[in-house]
Amino acid sequence: MEDNQKILNKALQLHQQGKVSEAISMYLKVLPEQEKNSQLLFLLGTAYIQINNFDLAVKYLKKTIFFDQNNLGGYNNLAGALHNLKRYEEAIDIYNKIIKIKPEHSDAYNNLGNCFLNLKKYEDAIENYKKSLKLNSKSYVAYNNLGNVFKELNDYNEAINNYKKSINLNPNYYIAYNNLGNALQDIKKYEDALTIFNKLFKLKPDFKYLVGKIIHNKMLICDWNNINSEIKSLTSSLNSNSKIITPYQLICLTDNPEYHKLASKIFAEDKFLISKEKEQKKIIKKNLKPILGYFSPDLRDHAILHLIMDVFKNHNKSKFDIYAFSFGPGKDDEMTEEIKNYFTKFIDIRKKSNEDVAKLSREIGVDIAIDICGYTAWNRSEIFMHRAAPIQINYLGYPGTMGAKFIDYIISDKTIIPDEDKVNYSEKVIHLPNCYQANIKNKNLSKKNFQRIDFGLPDKDFVFCNFNLNHKIIPEIYDLWMNILNKTPNSVLWLLKSNSTASENLWKEAEKRNIKKNRIIFADHLPKEEHLKRIKLADVFLDTFPYNAHTTASDTIRMGVPIITLKGKSFASRVSASILNQVNLNELVTNKKEDYQNIAINLAKDKKKMKKIKDELKISLSKSTLFDSVKFTSDLENIFLKLFNEKN
Repeated sequence: MEDNQKILNKALQLHQQGKVSEAISMYLKVLPEQEKNSQLLFLLGTAYIQINNFDLAVKYLKKTIFFDQNNLGGYNNLAGALHNLKRYEEAIDIYNKIIKIKPEHSDAYNNLGNCFLNLKKYEDAIENYKKSLKLNSKSYVAYNNLGNVFKELNDYNEAINNYKKSINLNPNYYIAYNNLGNALQDIKKYEDALTIFNKLFKLKPDFKYLVGKIIHNKMLICDWNNINSEIKSLTSSLNSNSKIITPYQLICLTDNPEYHKLASKIFAEDKFLISKEKEQKKIIKKNLKPILGYFSPDLRDHAILHLIMDVFKNHNKSKFDIYAFSFGPGKDDEMTEEIKNYFTKFIDIRKKSNEDVAKLSREIGVDIAIDICGYTAWNRSEIFMHRAAPIQINYLGYPGTMGAKFIDYIISDKTIIPDEDKVNYSEKVIHLPNCYQANIKNKNLSKKNFQRIDFGLPDKDFVFCNFNLNHKIIPEIYDLWMNILNKTPNSVLWLLKSNSTASENLWKEAEKRNIKKNRIIFADHLPKEEHLKRIKLADVFLDTFPYNAHTTASDTIRMGVPIITLKGKSFASRVSASILNQVNLNELVTNKKEDYQNIAINLAKDKKKMKKIKDELKISLSKSTLFDSVKFTSDLENIFLKLFNEKN
């Protein structure tokens, strides 16, 4: 007994010193003779929480409260461990027991709110956060969490107000700064977001993915001050496995697919560390159709739906059952309503937890889950961590590897991912026979007859254009554009206006490169039908690099405007090359900056050559499979059938 006490004392000492694993070993030595010692069980369970072994934490903390039913610490830590295991319903039961023991326990209400938030039960979450605040009006944590609920509900005013209340109560609470910055970015207040992220950097410079957020917001307003050195420093940090930037943010900045894979791997291991994949039982299907599940937040008036809409429409319903799992922000729109009829069933999963969605998918019997979002905005990749289907595919939405073990395949083509580059992808690579990009056959065009004067464009001078979002424009490509303008007097560059700060900065950057601001013309946003129609007014589209135009590229080609692209090594930098290959315009594809410039300059100076290119494009469009959505869907189905048959 005396020896046991000495061991316990030593274990406690080690525990207090932060030597948790050593403490656990000593606790376990004593346990056989003190298996009903609630304090020992509590210490052991708490120690397992500290080393992220939540399963064992639950085991010992359950024993703690069995032997001591009033142990608030035991209940609290047990609920926390269950929460970390995403066993939210069980955690809710424990928090309710805490409240029964201590009704004035404000933190328990706050934690209840967190569970309900994770379960997408927003009204219950709000109710419990408010109860927490009623008991403790200075709970900056509860205000922050309340902000998170309103953000999920797209009530950004309320979200921002609550984040600010949290910060006012605790100016050092860095989590609220991060959430406030994210919310401001979501509503396109990029300068304000940047201010908040910079404040956060002063508080906690090692905050996960913060450097990437700062750089991304700078890119959104085209603030390139020190940007090249920041990118260089960022990529260097990746080599030491730093959680410094998200995968999507990185593909906008560098063409190195090895870095892309590394960033995705770091992100996936960080985000999906705790929960384990669900084992998918093999179901032998006899004489039953494969079930396809498309998962996306973009089943609305969005670039992705503008690409893939015809695939949903043209799927062979006699061979497949097609399910949509929709989780986009806001309300459904006209495009959403139109496509609902294309599916066996259209399921709104916005109010379901990720684990519940995966469970639902398994219950339906989805054979192939297609993630058409990846790591883009509003993604819910965690659904696939819980194994929504035996086969899970990364397609279309995210141009790169997800670096996640639970994504089995990525769909591309041989231009995008040649065989020798497969090593840069964690997924198995599947090649479509033509361009990887889905496209709808026909797009509605405005009946308006636009003229150049309508948009402040010169009537007869050469018009270069680019309608990508501003964050795709990096100094390196802008240098090339300005060189092109310098060598083609009176030509203009027509860009899409994203925000006034970005426009002002791009004008300033042009003047630094000896180009007058009146040669950079910004196009206001128009309805899709009108924007497509006005593209025809341009002569040539100058592609961005390393993140090419994607939907914008196929839209531009559709309207008969040729694209000059700089082909790189990464997925995102090869999309336009793949599209141009389908319309026999490989002469506009180069992997050299000098050639990119020269092609543009020569076309601007040689009217006959320019006409020849446009005539060739017109002919190619009439023969190309690029907009043959029926054939594309058939090719995609052949891939799905092959995978299904191999699995079964």
